[in-house]
Amino acid sequence: MAIFRRLRERCDTILLGRVNYEGFHGYWPPVKNDPKASRDEADISRWLDDVPKVVFSRTLREVTWTNARLAKGNAADEVVALKRAPGKDILIQNSTRLTRSLLEAGLVDELNIAVAPVVVGEGRALFARIKERIDLRQAEVSRFENGTLYVRYEVKPRKAPGSA
Repeated sequence: MAIFRRLRERCDTILLGRVNYEGFHGYWPPVKNDPKASRDEADISRWLDDVPKVVFSRTLREVTWTNARLAKGNAADEVVALKRAPGKDILIQNSTRLTRSLLEAGLVDELNIAVAPVVVGEGRALFARIKERIDLRQAEVSRFENGTLYVRYEVKPRKAPGSA
């Protein structure tokens, strides 16, 4: 899909929590050589191999996927350092706890959310337990033929306490 291809083109680093790292690493690397994979799936697989991946985990001692490394410190400090370095955008890939912690730290610039027309009943809520209000500005909306909605929100900077 063109929207997600453009998102990948804008990014040169992915942030992953342990659960998503393990799931993605278990699935994506062989897809690029799978003759049954679609062209989009093969492209995603190659991109995921090539792009630098920073993995946040309290339990993993090593990561073995090509171009992956364990974060050295806490998420906020690591992301501040990544944002200071030259490069493209940084993408958090499906990691809800990591997203929440970085949202609360004021380190997320935008949210790219796909809403599928499926109710699964349980799962991890992205915005659960966020303590402070975070204002968003809708920047883009698309609807796919299958009913999925893609919404890109820019995160409005928070005002410092005591400022007008």
